[in-house]
Amino acid sequence: MLSQLRQIVEEVGDAKSLTAAMDTLVQQTKLTMKVDCCSIFITDPNVQELNLMASEGLASTAVGATRLKFGEGIVGLVHQKGEPLNLANVSDHPHYKYLPASQEELFNSFLGTPIIHKRQVLGVLVVQQKKPRLFSELEESFLVTLAMHLASVLANSGLRLELDKLNQPAASIHLQGCPASSGIAIAEAYVVRPILTLAEVNIEKSYSSSKEILLFEMIVKKCSDEFSNLALTLKEQLSKEAFALFDIYSHVLKDKTFLNAIRGQINEAHLTASSAIKVVAESYIKQFEAMSDRYLSERASDIRDVAQRLLYHLTQQVEDDVNLPDKLILVASEVTLSMLASIPTEKLQGIVSVHGGVSSHVAILARALGIPAVMGLSLSLDNINRKTLIIDGYAGCIILFPDQPLLTHYQVLLDEENELKNLVELGKSKDAVTLDGQRISILLNTGLNANQHGAVTGHFDGIGLYRSELPFMLTDSFPTELDQTESYGKLLDQYSEFPVTMRTLDVGGDKQLSYFPIVEENPFLGWRGIRLTLDHPEIFLVQIRAMLSASLKHRNLRIMLPMISAIEEVNEAKRLITQAWKEIKYEFGLTADDFPLPAIGVMIEVPSSIFIIPQLAQSVDFISIGSNDLIQYLLAIDRNNSRVASLFDSYHPAVIQSLKLIIDNSRSFDLEVSICGELAGDPIGALILLGLGYNKLSMNANNMGKIKYLINAVPLHELENCCDLALKANSGTEIRAIFVNYLDRKGLGGFTRAGK
Repeated sequence: MLSQLRQIVEEVGDAKSLTAAMDTLVQQTKLTMKVDCCSIFITDPNVQELNLMASEGLASTAVGATRLKFGEGIVGLVHQKGEPLNLANVSDHPHYKYLPASQEELFNSFLGTPIIHKRQVLGVLVVQQKKPRLFSELEESFLVTLAMHLASVLANSGLRLELDKLNQPAASIHLQGCPASSGIAIAEAYVVRPILTLAEVNIEKSYSSSKEILLFEMIVKKCSDEFSNLALTLKEQLSKEAFALFDIYSHVLKDKTFLNAIRGQINEAHLTASSAIKVVAESYIKQFEAMSDRYLSERASDIRDVAQRLLYHLTQQVEDDVNLPDKLILVASEVTLSMLASIPTEKLQGIVSVHGGVSSHVAILARALGIPAVMGLSLSLDNINRKTLIIDGYAGCIILFPDQPLLTHYQVLLDEENELKNLVELGKSKDAVTLDGQRISILLNTGLNANQHGAVTGHFDGIGLYRSELPFMLTDSFPTELDQTESYGKLLDQYSEFPVTMRTLDVGGDKQLSYFPIVEENPFLGWRGIRLTLDHPEIFLVQIRAMLSASLKHRNLRIMLPMISAIEEVNEAKRLITQAWKEIKYEFGLTADDFPLPAIGVMIEVPSSIFIIPQLAQSVDFISIGSNDLIQYLLAIDRNNSRVASLFDSYHPAVIQSLKLIIDNSRSFDLEVSICGELAGDPIGALILLGLGYNKLSMNANNMGKIKYLINAVPLHELENCCDLALKANSGTEIRAIFVNYLDRKGLGGFTRAGK
């Protein structure tokens, strides 16, 4: 029955409307299961009722006219209990309720199962027969499986939007996705669809391969020039790190393997240029999408974007002149860099992408530009173009068809956000000192864009995290020792008066090297960070030698090891660092007094490292908490996965208790401790950390101003009192409420957002 199940699900998903989908469902299910009746009831949460949406067997006049209160009748019982119910004679059950004019008296046996998505009951699927009998285990299993697949289809297609409109026709619709870039936006939705997609290209033979090759070479150059020009339009607004993303498009257009494969299809298979692009691009896309690693799988969108731009120029299509709104939110099935860069930044207020994740290039670019963005949500693009849309980038949700109270509410938040930005800007050069005189060290997390922070030098106390893997990610091969020495030297020169903490190469998981791909079933629990570099000491030693050579002039280097889970890893890494240090001393004729070994620290991001702090204190000079991975591992939740992203809770009691354990143990062993994950740059997170006793916070440059403003506006002893309450709380919601209420009392409520 598996093939029939798949066919039913596909036909329902392909239906043009919710009504057609439900009619298809009951018809095909009745036919497949060979029953006398199949019906589906859809949940209407606003009026707490179940609506008979479709039936093949009950009277047609009952469809749309029959409603049951939650808990009413057998169907209501299935909905209430959230589990299947199999009855040989339904009228004998005490919950049985006769539905007038439905002709249900013809049926005796009953099997009903709830349709559940993310703990929400969307409806109830029912099959019935005239003959009294219990349905078999196979039949029950089939219906339950069908309901599970149906829930996914309803939740992840345009049918969900139609379902929401059916249930709340005059109400605003809230859709949850992944928060890709924080902030609030209110503007018209501007829906962009590709003029020509790969799927629309027909495979055709060419009459002249030489002409097709010439045409192909011309459009490759034209497309390459276009991407360069698009990049230049944003050059002044982007960090070097974000600007370098456009180099990836250049790499694709210069990739000999990719281009030669297309040429081969033209010359050898005698395909037209457009057909050759389709064949090769779809092959590449299929390979990337099949990869379990998220970073690599998302590279499929880069190939698709480049291929479709090639097709666009190849077919010489001309877009109609579009009168863009003064303010717009870009909405697409998959927002691409070329879409984003082609819209004037002064008009672009936000980004909504049905597909894509928080590590996609568009998400990175949105954060660099400070544009709110939500990605990976269930949204139909029909009938929303030029309609008002709200983005809550803090909560990772969007609101369709917002009513006036919601518009007013979010406009107040947006105005408050802009006002706070101005206040924060005025105070960004001040030291971070609490009202009761406690000075807090504010450190910078940085990567390739480190040289752009020269203008704000003096607004922070050092580099708390330099992500050394980023230069590796933007080259075609491992950088040489000389290249690395030069790169690290510039950073250490620029911040010669500050300590600079460089994290050793941390690839794997969501950070991949194109020339050294790691394909694993579970990359976040796999070969990454220190595990990889200890397995490849030749890579580790070259990097350490480069770091040490670069530090000869100013001696301001600190080395940090990522993904430490055991003391043996620290001992082996220290052995290699000492080996490299001795080599550099020998090469430059230095003594240990002339060139002491830099401070060595580890990142606390694997839960096991929390419990070996006493041993770590004997081996390292400092520790720094990587809260992003630590929370992910503590809660076993991938925040990039839209199915469970809502469960990722930075204020979970286990997180707070772990942070308390870390700071207490570090203090008892006189071990320097800081935090360099996103929690330090989050207003509530920063206040929790201060209240627990942390005094070194490392964060991205765009968070520094608001965190310093908050620190300067509160006394430490009040935060300690809040943390005493938080440590006794039972949920992240309770902990968040403690600090939200506190900020409201202090007149600082604008630093938090509803739903964040």
